Amino acid sequence: MKRLFITATLVGSLLVSTSHVSAASPPDIGMPDQSALDVLSPTNATWANMTGGVAARPYVTALSVINGGVSTPLITNGTTTAETNVPMGRIAVAISPSNLCRTGQTPSPGVCYATPNRIGLTVGFQIQPGQLGYDFSRANNLTTPVTADTEFDITLNMNTLGRTLRWSWASGVPTYWNTANLGTDAATVHIRIKPTLTPVVLQGTQQLGCSQVPVVACSYTQNTHETLSASMTLSLDNTLDEVFTGALFSSTRSYMGSLMVQPGETPQMTYGVSAPQTWSDGTPNSASLSAVLTDASLLNFYGATPDVVASAEFQTGALNLARTDGGTQGAITWTRWTAGVQGVDGWLITIPDIRFVSAVSSSGVSSFGSAVAPATFKVKAKTSPKVSMARVGSRALITLRVTAAACAKSQCRIVISSISSKVSATATKVGAIAVSRKSKAVSGTVSAKSAKGQRLSAMLQSKKAGQWVYVSSAVTHS
Repeated sequence: MKRLFITATLVGSLLVSTSHVSAASPPDIGMPDQSALDVLSPTNATWANMTGGVAARPYVTALSVINGGVSTPLITNGTTTAETNVPMGRIAVAISPSNLCRTGQTPSPGVCYATPNRIGLTVGFQIQPGQLGYDFSRANNLTTPVTADTEFDITLNMNTLGRTLRWSWASGVPTYWNTANLGTDAATVHIRIKPTLTPVVLQGTQQLGCSQVPVVACSYTQNTHETLSASMTLSLDNTLDEVFTGALFSSTRSYMGSLMVQPGETPQMTYGVSAPQTWSDGTPNSASLSAVLTDASLLNFYGATPDVVASAEFQTGALNLARTDGGTQGAITWTRWTAGVQGVDGWLITIPDIRFVSAVSSSGVSSFGSAVAPATFKVKAKTSPKVSMARVGSRALITLRVTAAACAKSQCRIVISSISSKVSATATKVGAIAVSRKSKAVSGTVSAKSAKGQRLSAMLQSKKAGQWVYVSSAVTHS
């Protein structure tokens, strides 16, 4: 797989405590504002290079700055037309195309695309015509104050690029997340996000980093500076499975995060973040990784219904979190999010205190001279069942086989549920069977009425204190 570089305007990280805002800030550095990203450039592909041009790109419909619960609106009823004559010091947003082909270039995977395969969104402040600053720790004379506790409230209309939005990554502390009408030209994204410190490596005036997708070893072992900033990357890569459509990932003190998904009988998700090993003051880098996963994503990936995902058995005993690069991290936490408060019915899942280690060669023996391994996590079910299916008329015969210690100690059952769609959290129980005897080796076949091609959850449960609790699950097709 070829690596894709993300432009410097997207560099960022999140969830950093305000006690570090005194870190080394770089010299004044800026980025193109929206008006500059909408016209042809002699050096970079801009929205003017895309078929449909500026009229087809995403745009901010609403922007507010929230301090102490008080919201200050800056953009209402925004359009695709870039703002002009923005006052110096006013908060603004720049939306940039990543890996877009310039006029005359031939689209080729890993080189460039006819439409961007990712979209960057950076929150900044106007420093001069055509340019935004994005380090709020250096910002002077802002028309609206910004601290590490400020929330930027942004609604983005995806326009013609909303049909293939998959996962998104945020550099900042997300407090609200909502997507609507995904898969259509009316798709929108609504986020509230706090700025956070992000790593910067400068060589002279050149800004360097490790912003690649998928993430790889970072060749910079220590930051030279940090910025207080907020940004996002929205992935339009439709080669990933749809089950994580609308998911939001975020990471602290890191350059970039990326998601890989291997669905199937034993589903597995891999997520990595890349960052230097040491902060600019010489202290070890301690990062965090968070994910906002909807009930629909968890149901369609693991086959676990929302009520089961909410249980301690699923959150503490069902999932295997494997750190594959040799680093360490703190204990995972689960925080319930709801549509009425945080914009989505799902979970904020956080891995704190991520420590980075030196990269190793492909042989796993010798260390590189100066490189930092990306923190890479594989998440899968601890107990993965094997599921097979046969059809008899209008019914599906689903056979589940698994080795589960819980079933040697207590009564178990197999429950089959019909999943409404890949983007739905709704599942209807269509069949169940009791496991006939207590044994680690579990095998059972359930007959369930199901249309051909229907997505099904096959879940093994055991009885604990009179309640049926999660043991394992998988998603199959009838």
